[in-house]
Amino acid sequence: MGFDALFTGISGLNAYQNQIDMISNNIANVGTIGFKGQRMTFADLFYQSQGFASGPTQTNGGVNPQEVGLGVKVNTIDTNFSQGGLQTTGINTDLAVNGDGFFMLRNLNGTGQPLYTRDGAFSINANGVLYDPATGLAVQGFMANGNGTVTSTGTPGTVTIPLGLQMQATATGGPNAVKLGPQNDQVFDMSMGGSLDQTQYSVAANGGTPVSKTLTTTIYDSLGNAHQATITFTPDAATPLPATVNNAAGTAVSPATRWTYNVTFNDGTTTSTSTGEAFFDANGQFINTSSSATGTPVHTTGNAPAAGDGNALVINGWPTGNGSTAPQTIGLDFSNMAALAGTPTANVLSQNGYAPGTLSNITVGQDGTITGSFTNGQQKTIAQVAVATFQNEGGLHRTGGNAFVETANSGLAQIGTANSGRYGAIISGSLEQSNVSLADEFTKMIVAQRAFEANTRGISTADQNMMTVLNIRASEN
Repeated sequence: MGFDALFTGISGLNAYQNQIDMISNNIANVGTIGFKGQRMTFADLFYQSQGFASGPTQTNGGVNPQEVGLGVKVNTIDTNFSQGGLQTTGINTDLAVNGDGFFMLRNLNGTGQPLYTRDGAFSINANGVLYDPATGLAVQGFMANGNGTVTSTGTPGTVTIPLGLQMQATATGGPNAVKLGPQNDQVFDMSMGGSLDQTQYSVAANGGTPVSKTLTTTIYDSLGNAHQATITFTPDAATPLPATVNNAAGTAVSPATRWTYNVTFNDGTTTSTSTGEAFFDANGQFINTSSSATGTPVHTTGNAPAAGDGNALVINGWPTGNGSTAPQTIGLDFSNMAALAGTPTANVLSQNGYAPGTLSNITVGQDGTITGSFTNGQQKTIAQVAVATFQNEGGLHRTGGNAFVETANSGLAQIGTANSGRYGAIISGSLEQSNVSLADEFTKMIVAQRAFEANTRGISTADQNMMTVLNIRASEN
């Protein structure tokens, strides 16, 4: 009988020593990036039956079983996947997942078993690979095509950010230029905004000398050569205003002012079309453009810019890249302009040409999109970091080095992109800290230590009882 108490106490010592070991590991990793603490639960061991249960009869109410336990065992060791705090580092390649998900790491050539981690202390190696410098494994994701479009399906691969990546020049109005303009009418190449001074139109209408508004902008040919253009707006009151002018949607609107624009270059660039008329209503809002002071013809939503509609700047000949020249049409969008009384603020909002550039910096969005900033002021999507989730995170196997691998009980990795569905957001310039609470761990340590001590008392008591029995014979002598 005393032996049972000894082994019961030993089971308690083993169990609580395991808990102390686990708590010590949690405390040791309180500063480990992305570390997830563990917890332990216990279960009692099987029982010795001292008496069996019997059911009630007409004369007896029944007897309950009599069972004596034989100790305790470790039941489960679970991982606490709760969110850790985020520490700002300011390093663009430091990434943290705020929510569910793991970064995926693999050998550079895509072989071997992938590892999953919450530790996003990444760097870019000498070959431009986004990788984990602690293991040398590459971060997995989806690369963008030449147009900067990412297709986030299929098996992710190594994320590479080419060092010295070049961006080819794009001509303003060229075939590769992104079109501008209002929704459903994005057919232009240069958009202007701000306001013209309506009072200058009144000056012209009364026979005075109005003040023109001049602004400058830079447009580019296909070789990336910059050409400075000067755009001059002059109130045109010489011809009576038409009764109505159709806006781009085809609705007739009564104009209140009319302005002539003229585009010139100071570098010898010549044009075949560089002028037009812009009409504004009594509230100073833009109506439409036309090549004629009478307001016909005009631009219609969705139609390409045309000289006849007064919204096309046609360059006589720009280099094409093969040693020849060709005419280049640049569509002018005035839809964001107004003609209000007061100081003129007319300006060029944007144009779709740019010089060649070299990658100078990267940023990572909350969806994991890596965007490159180039020396020509342009930005382009380079890649997108993949994230993985599991049906049962608790089933993952810890391998050390802040990494996990999938098991039969975790389920297969579900690969996707951050900040969508169940996937958390990626926070660039931050690292996730350990989710271990020192106060909680020290409290558990005290409980485990006291439980360990209590079990040693049980063993000591059993030993004393056995010594008492052994000394019975000695006392008789």
